[in-house]
Amino acid sequence: MALFLSAPAALANPVAPGVAEIEFGYMCQLESSEDVIAEDTIAGTISNIIGSPEFQRLGTTVPAQIGIEFGILARVLPEYEGPVTFQVEHPPQGAAGVTRESWSAFLSASEMSFAGFSFEKQYELTPGEWTLSAMSNGQLIYAVTFDVVAPMGSPLDDLGCDGPALVS
Repeated sequence: MALFLSAPAALANPVAPGVAEIEFGYMCQLESSEDVIAEDTIAGTISNIIGSPEFQRLGTTVPAQIGIEFGILARVLPEYEGPVTFQVEHPPQGAAGVTRESWSAFLSASEMSFAGFSFEKQYELTPGEWTLSAMSNGQLIYAVTFDVVAPMGSPLDDLGCDGPALVS
């Protein structure tokens, strides 16, 4: 399910012309406060998360496992603050073979904002390149490409997760 800080340059080379700070990685699935309609997603909704996330692993390699969430924390330059379109491009998913999903949200110049994806359904566990990006008025704010890989062992145990969150 799609969702919504500063990384060492050695971790990856994101394209981020509109960003003052950026951090990316993965963590245990976050608790959400509510689902919001997002018609251009497979699920039809996105989840607003509770609190400010903290990545347990920085970088762009992500294990494909139910209960893992990955994404980007960013603080944008003042000229990019406001409503944006987030997009995730991924290998084909679902019966229709969807490869692109998008939703609208807000990016701030004064605090970090999170956009990401949590693995909640079996059909979402598609290894390959996943790109998360943000656009405003046709201009790219940032894009980070993640390498989603089959897990070796149990990443949830390694992270100390309690297991996948229950989804209603």
